[in-house]
Amino acid sequence: MSAARVVRRARSLALAFALVASGAPLGCYWSSPPSTPHRSERFELDKIPELGAPAPRALAGTRTIVLGRFDTIAANPVGGLYDRSDYEVSPLYRTYFYKDGAVELFEHVADALRASGLAVLKDYAGGAQAALLEPPLRAKAPILVRGTLIGLQHDQIREKHAAGDFEVGRVVVDVTVTETDGRPLLRKTYDLAGKAPWDERTDFLKLLGWKLTEQLTADPEFVRAIGAGSASGK
Repeated sequence: MSAARVVRRARSLALAFALVASGAPLGCYWSSPPSTPHRSERFELDKIPELGAPAPRALAGTRTIVLGRFDTIAANPVGGLYDRSDYEVSPLYRTYFYKDGAVELFEHVADALRASGLAVLKDYAGGAQAALLEPPLRAKAPILVRGTLIGLQHDQIREKHAAGDFEVGRVVVDVTVTETDGRPLLRKTYDLAGKAPWDERTDFLKLLGWKLTEQLTADPEFVRAIGAGSASGK
């Protein structure tokens, strides 16, 4: 290394040490801590509706639905534990993620669709792709439903007030419905956000999945696309 390069490097190191010693912000997290995980949004409890108990609409259909295992492009971590009343530590108290969050949501949506009265088959390997259907199933002309998880967020928020602690979540999923010949029947994005009082017995991801299904079964376009109708005839 030349003498000139040694001098330049020494000057750079001296400047860096001087900045650290002076407390100048260097863009690090300890100088500007994040308020949420990467690509997550900050929820305001007062603006988020209560999820309430799930109640998917009762439907009646004549065709079998093949529901493909959900894909995902959602970011991880999906959320964190926040304590907004204690700022002696970073607002981002802890982050966490679901290793198989998309699959868990897929399972809950399948269960909820069945509970609504529909005949639903789960396709793990083929993803409800028309080209991968086995001949006996193809002969039944099922409706193919696929979902891609675009966003998944789940936060636990401690506000230290009379309302107590809350779990807050958001699911954004792109849903496609097709015939076995590939003809599209529906492509639509569903966006669900809500909160629920914290309870260690609550499976919050299951709650989100069932509430998402409630949104699907309440949508006339989705119900028409899967060839179903209200079980009451209304």
